[in-house]
Amino acid sequence: MVVRHLQPGRVCLPLGTAPGSGYQAPCWARAADPSRSQPAPIHSCEGCHIDARGSQQDRLQPRRAHRQYLDGGVQMTGQTIGHYQILEKLGEGGMGVVYKARDTHLDRFVAIKVLPAERVADASRKARFVQEAKAASALNHPNIIVVHDISSDSGVDFIAMEYVAGKTLDQLIPRKGMRLNEALKIAVQIADALARAHAAGIIHRDLKPANIMVDSHGQVKVLDFGLAKLTEQGATSEDAATETIGVKTDEGSIVGTAAYMSPEQAEGKPLDARADIFSFGAVLYEMVTGQRAFRGDSKMSTLSAVLHKEPAALPAEAPHDLSRIITRCLRKAPERRFQTTADLKVALEELKEESDSGALPEATGIPPGRFRRRRALLAAVLLTATALAVVGWHFLRPRMKADATLKVTPLTSYAGVESAPCFSPDGNEIAFVRLDEKGEHSDIYRQVIGPGKPLRLTTDPATDFAPAWSPDGRTIAFLRALGRSRAAVVLIPALGGQERVLGETTIRYRVLAPPRGLDWSPDGQWLAVCGTS
Repeated sequence: MVVRHLQPGRVCLPLGTAPGSGYQAPCWARAADPSRSQPAPIHSCEGCHIDARGSQQDRLQPRRAHRQYLDGGVQMTGQTIGHYQILEKLGEGGMGVVYKARDTHLDRFVAIKVLPAERVADASRKARFVQEAKAASALNHPNIIVVHDISSDSGVDFIAMEYVAGKTLDQLIPRKGMRLNEALKIAVQIADALARAHAAGIIHRDLKPANIMVDSHGQVKVLDFGLAKLTEQGATSEDAATETIGVKTDEGSIVGTAAYMSPEQAEGKPLDARADIFSFGAVLYEMVTGQRAFRGDSKMSTLSAVLHKEPAALPAEAPHDLSRIITRCLRKAPERRFQTTADLKVALEELKEESDSGALPEATGIPPGRFRRRRALLAAVLLTATALAVVGWHFLRPRMKADATLKVTPLTSYAGVESAPCFSPDGNEIAFVRLDEKGEHSDIYRQVIGPGKPLRLTTDPATDFAPAWSPDGRTIAFLRALGRSRAAVVLIPALGGQERVLGETTIRYRVLAPPRGLDWSPDGQWLAVCGTS
């Protein structure tokens, strides 16, 4: 690929060709003197062409040259594009090739992404690319890569951005998954970056481990905001499930990476921020298990898994809240996922606090496949143990004490008043009410059965009471006192987040003796609320 037309008396060299090598480059420029009958001598390309006697097909057109460069026919290392000196190739994918470069104006390292010519071939698409890149550059968030420059030089469209000395997440994830505290540290930063972008109206559309950098200090940088919209067919990644794809459907355009795109994205439907939440769930699943949530032998089979299958269950050692977060992110229906990344971030931060306190195991341990085998073995062992216990009880029961006492084990260590305990449907957690130390108001808390601190769900200065867990375990309903005779019926996600007020009821409330108040129907469609007439 020709960088620029050189001055008379010098040969036009392609990118990566050293002067004096004797290479005669094809050039798309028109000959200065078409009537010449002799070849232009090497190092004397005055006509800016190889051979005046040659035909037009000897000349390489700009887009063909660009494509030849992207296919590896020409190397950029050692060349200068704009005011950036190319130092080394960092990687390539469906959205182009990335190089490490030096900004000769500011004397700093940058990353240069050269975009495929066909992605920005027409003026409207190029204008859209520039607009989106500018929007991404304005995000100004510590976990989003900084875009320094969007430019073009001699037919090459490129982006200059912050250089991060680190590895992509797909390079960091071990075969058996990350330690829980490490995964949560990264996940919180990713969610924070997405929340900032979504607040600015920008959807990533192609979130995947390859688009997430982690530096040597553990700081996350999310790459390629807004670029996924430009993707069309023709990505060259070897792994079909993880290459950025784009096809047309009756609904619209499918853009993204098969193994991480949401069902609505796979169907070409309009997208909102919840599509990124699904992709985030797939990334988090892979971080803690070392395996992709959705797999297939081809792009189409992978998309079919996204649309119709559920990922394998997490290992038994995985915290219940982690499983719940991932499951909620990966719901097929967008309305059943976290509705905002801000709420998702809160849930992750609370789980990270529990992990940092030592209340949770450090690692998820076993990949899903091995977990299923261990679960079968465990079931057999438990069945045998149960049979032995029944036989033993049958023969030993005359010797058992009739007055066996109930053993009481404290679940919390709070010195104040706690009341209205309510088991979660799976029996692993309890929601309850805790009165503050001054005895002025109460809040709803959630506690896992076992070691660890309770999680505070509400912080409103009003008095909250009468928690009731929904049958699916995803929501907790409760009452909030509005004076002495009225209360609001409120719903909150079981992991914490944005509250939703359903209405008000008349009720008599005493701080030290709050009523049961409300309960769910078995199908989760109704709430029964006690009131006074």
